[in-house]
Amino acid sequence: MKDWLLMQGYDAAVVNLDPGADFVPYEPDIDVRDMISIDEVMAQYSLGPNGAQVVAADLLVENMEEITKKLEELQDYYVIFDTPGQIELFSFRPGSAMMVQRLSSGKAMIAFLADGVLCQYPSGYISQKMLYASVMSRMFYPMLFVINKTDLMDEDSIQNAMDWEKDPEKLDDAFLEEKGNILKDYYSAITKSFRDLSLVSKLFMVSSRDMMGFEDIYAEMSMYFRGGEDVDTMYKDE
Repeated sequence: MKDWLLMQGYDAAVVNLDPGADFVPYEPDIDVRDMISIDEVMAQYSLGPNGAQVVAADLLVENMEEITKKLEELQDYYVIFDTPGQIELFSFRPGSAMMVQRLSSGKAMIAFLADGVLCQYPSGYISQKMLYASVMSRMFYPMLFVINKTDLMDEDSIQNAMDWEKDPEKLDDAFLEEKGNILKDYYSAITKSFRDLSLVSKLFMVSSRDMMGFEDIYAEMSMYFRGGEDVDTMYKDE
């Protein structure tokens, strides 16, 4: 997304908020790993890797002021925050909603990244939508349901996902075909709730390998932030 924005002539930056990431496939403009060390957390609190990840996620709140100061240099930029891939380490922590509010000054959109490979199966699609709903209930910000890795999906799988999103009954039928009639009423109620709770949304299909779909995300961003107008980011001095 950052590369796409830069190619369009906009200023963009990425903030890595995952203190436990061994590798990120980009050069962070702000990196929380410069402030929080998993190894140091393990040593200080006598924790294993999993426990240290949880503590490190909570330490993000304590480092919010330092991150905010660094963000002051990026006021004319689109800033993309890369949160921990383990959803429980960020979205479900007590301070996460407050962190989104503070770091974005209340002006943010959230992109929920659903795995394209998993979304090829009705059961996988349902599980991703349920996680999407759980994050929505925590954050209270406009959210995009983004299916990534679409270069690994065939055309039929892409069309199926689009059909399931438009018509939960088709998703219900596909799921029952996949799993049989086990707990039919339970799962039918879940898919029906997607429509009843307004969880039926526009799909954003992207591929970082093929650089596809980012223009749709940008269009949605500009509609939310500026009513459809482009945001004119000013290039700063080096």
